[in-house]
Amino acid sequence: MTLQEVLDMVDQLKPNMMKRSVKIRFISELEGKIHQEILMKHVHSAEDEILPVYDDDTDGSTELLANPPYDMVYVYYLMSKVDMQNQEEDKESNDRARFENAWGDFDDYYTRTHMPMTVFPYFKL
Repeated sequence: MTLQEVLDMVDQLKPNMMKRSVKIRFISELEGKIHQEILMKHVHSAEDEILPVYDDDTDGSTELLANPPYDMVYVYYLMSKVDMQNQEEDKESNDRARFENAWGDFDDYYTRTHMPMTVFPYFKL
């Protein structure tokens, strides 16, 4: 899913007054979490070390880190942020639960399909 596709889908599913720049900031925040908490815990190349950061100047066709069918993680995350801004606590709670489920599914999938980083603990005597 691209950055613009997430923005369009959220606007279709949950019409809102949130500025585009704020929504992009939230997507960038989530990309950082995916990068640090999931991707970097597995074997990766040097080019994967670069943390993706998005702003208003980012091309809308930029592909996000979580691929289908796990890309709904972005939509649910952004929908929960819209609900939070609108102070709709029940809706936020529901969207947050959907996000957490999608996050868990993506994390499980990534862990099953990618070699974990090997950490060799040592003891200093």
